[in-house]
Amino acid sequence: MKAISTYNISKLSNIFALTDRRDDFLFIGEENYTPSTEEPFRTDTYAIAFLKQGQLGITAGLSTGVITAPSLLTIGPYVIRSIHKVENNPRLDLIFFKESFFLENQSDIFYLLKYGFFEHEDSHIIPLSAEQVTRFSAIYELLRATIHEAHPHMDNIVRSYLNILLCETDVAAARLKAANPGSSARTHPLLANFKNLLSKEILQQHSVRFYASRLNVTPKYLSEVIKEQTGKTAGEWIDQTLILEAKVLLQRKDLSISQISDLLNFSDQSVFGKFFKVNTGMSPLNYRNSLT
Repeated sequence: MKAISTYNISKLSNIFALTDRRDDFLFIGEENYTPSTEEPFRTDTYAIAFLKQGQLGITAGLSTGVITAPSLLTIGPYVIRSIHKVENNPRLDLIFFKESFFLENQSDIFYLLKYGFFEHEDSHIIPLSAEQVTRFSAIYELLRATIHEAHPHMDNIVRSYLNILLCETDVAAARLKAANPGSSARTHPLLANFKNLLSKEILQQHSVRFYASRLNVTPKYLSEVIKEQTGKTAGEWIDQTLILEAKVLLQRKDLSISQISDLLNFSDQSVFGKFFKVNTGMSPLNYRNSLT
């Protein structure tokens, strides 16, 4: 099966009209940031954004929300995400970095996995206090200065600042969790297991029965729990996840609609087309044409 395409750092540079052609990290300062695409996409990078002023709408996976300044937004690799403009002229600093770049001098190859705020199933929005704003402003300014002046030891310095950024983000996330202990306590473990399984199996498995069987519960019980936790049934989660995958694939002009239908394991192109139109209001071809 052909892999779903992702935006690498070169592609991200093009989107933001930057001439930087590094392939391992990308810094986008507020002077360069414009939310130029609202279409869903993936990257093979980690991302930490610092929203200093204004608001942005964010969808990561199937979680949608509004990030209001001052806040951090953290998203791990391969999460389907999209950015929606809520108001004009948000002020935002953003850094993308590849795991291989950060781990260059690390002995622990699992270092990044310990940071829960990069979990794949949700967007992670972390509001900041005035004291935290001061700390994160300093970190991003140091990153900006080091990168813009092309410091001779830039790679090692950027890795060091990224490590500080990760540590400070971890503290901010822990404080947020401690201030809202009830939110995690109400989360049913079946929801997290369902999301994990869905992310692994969605290209091949579209039935609630399959996921219920793998999770050792009945389809009815699975849908009841997911509905109670999220407001959507298990079937709605499956359908919406499929639509996200379809939208990402439809951005690839090298794939025909028929090939995309096959990749998503529909019985034929007609069935895929009807499914897509019911859920989006347009045909796959019309959606693809709307992107140009």
